[in-house]
Amino acid sequence: MTLSLHQRTFVFDLLPTEILYNIFDYLWADDILYSFYNISTSVNNIISSYKYYHVNFQSILKRDFDHICRCIRPDQIISLILSDNNDTPHQSHLYLSLFPINQFIRLRALTLIDIDNNSQSLFDNLCEIKSLVSFEIDTMSHLRYIGSQLKRLIVNKYIEDDYIHESFLSSLSFSHIQSLTLPYCSYHQLRQILSDALKLTSLTISLLISDCTGIDYFAEQRQEMSLALTYLNLSIQTFTRTISRLLFERFLGRMPHLEKLELNVSSGGSMNLFDGDQWEIFILNHLPLLRIFNFKFKIINIDQNKENILAHFRTPFWLHKNRCWYVSFNPEDSILYTVPCFAPRIIKYPSYTILSHATTLPIDQHRILYDNVIELELGSDCKPSYRYRHVQKLTLLISNIDKSIIDVSRIEYLCIRTTASWSLKNLFRMIKQSMPCVYHLNIDCDLSWTKIRDIVPLEQIRILDLSQFFFSDKKSKQIDLPFLFPNIERLTTKINTYDQMISLIDQLKYLSYASFHITNCQTDLNEPERMHQWLLKMSHRLSTNNNFTFKLDSQSSIHFWIVGDQKPVIKVCSNTQSTDVQLQRIEKSGIIQCGHSGHCLLQ
Repeated sequence: MTLSLHQRTFVFDLLPTEILYNIFDYLWADDILYSFYNISTSVNNIISSYKYYHVNFQSILKRDFDHICRCIRPDQIISLILSDNNDTPHQSHLYLSLFPINQFIRLRALTLIDIDNNSQSLFDNLCEIKSLVSFEIDTMSHLRYIGSQLKRLIVNKYIEDDYIHESFLSSLSFSHIQSLTLPYCSYHQLRQILSDALKLTSLTISLLISDCTGIDYFAEQRQEMSLALTYLNLSIQTFTRTISRLLFERFLGRMPHLEKLELNVSSGGSMNLFDGDQWEIFILNHLPLLRIFNFKFKIINIDQNKENILAHFRTPFWLHKNRCWYVSFNPEDSILYTVPCFAPRIIKYPSYTILSHATTLPIDQHRILYDNVIELELGSDCKPSYRYRHVQKLTLLISNIDKSIIDVSRIEYLCIRTTASWSLKNLFRMIKQSMPCVYHLNIDCDLSWTKIRDIVPLEQIRILDLSQFFFSDKKSKQIDLPFLFPNIERLTTKINTYDQMISLIDQLKYLSYASFHITNCQTDLNEPERMHQWLLKMSHRLSTNNNFTFKLDSQSSIHFWIVGDQKPVIKVCSNTQSTDVQLQRIEKSGIIQCGHSGHCLLQ
């Protein structure tokens, strides 16, 4: 006899509520719902009463997004990530149409990724949320939303239009900022930040210096009071002359509280940057609290061999057991770097190898250089002398793999870029027998899809990229993609007609994200509203469950975010009438019709 939810008793029911709350504090909201939801009525009640959810909507499956919307109220969320990227088109508008931003009364951290221009107005009231202390964005245009109470600000990238919005940065109040990350900053702005942000303890910043005056100005940024910084990550690009260690010393001399320092000089550095003896003297005299020091210096005009360079970093100061500040030297590119922080994580054979890199690492720790590699590309004449044990992404330009040089059991992403001696059947066999962790497959070549009789479907693949694949219009040459990859959740491919797109959407029942590049574009469907009506007419799946969003781009591509097949979820009871009304409205109507932006609200 099957027990009902009310009759089940689990060990979690015997735990104090506070214990589960403490567990939830370390998990994302979708992980909590996936792991604990519907275990028992008692646990469901705890899920409903918890008020400190961290919600991450980046690259989330549509069904998981809908589940969170049904189960978690905005006043229960303290951290929120919204993304309008291609794999979740129009997500911000969809979510904030259900739950306006002013309902997030406990929100402490907000991250915005590739937000649509037509969704910008939804954040106009963001400054009214007084609890917000952390804001992460990918463009400076969003700076106008923040209030003076902000303690943590991260801008992840600098785009061409951002020069228009640099005035927002100058007008910001830095009085409460404790942590700041900027992808670009002028030395004038840096001076303002260091003068105004008196509570700043963490700074990650990139400087672009185009003239000699800028270098001198950077080094002369002095003030009577020492700075409170404990963490500094500084990248510098120069186009005129090299920057020396002495300039860094003048700049860093006012930061006696630094505990972690990271320096990256990518355009050119003076020879005295790799004078380990002088760095040692400076650190001992001016940075007594420094525990971690990582650097990557591009050095020009080298007149010393690599062993002479590394001799400066073999002293007891650098190799002390409490520091272990090991360095390596890349003679091909004249780069001196600390390991493992700046050790290569991506290796392309045979064009790039780390065998020639001299290092201060003890011989028994040389494996660190190889174990740091997580992405590997194998080409012809590839004969690595070391076994890579932690590779997660593998790209093959060859037709076979020597398992003595790589642990293929850890690979999660596999890319095939050669057709030599490869057949689909052999590829499937290799993945099934040797690569149990592979879930993302990229076939980036014109692989033969013929002779696939008696092939066993590859059920472990969840993400499939077919950038070179073309669907044939001839029935005799059509490939049964849903049979070969029955559990696909994310698909990127080329198609000749919209009919092929509809066929894949209807047949791949678990598909949540799909990106189709259309080689024979029908211009009459370039408008979102027309496309939406056509999709409802032609697709059985989309007309049956009108719960999807899509986005058309200028490169003749269309991106979908769809609900994949899964058993219906049960909504956790809500304690607020407003949210109940919203969810009842959604459930009764089935859909709120999409507008010109090409999005529809969830069922």
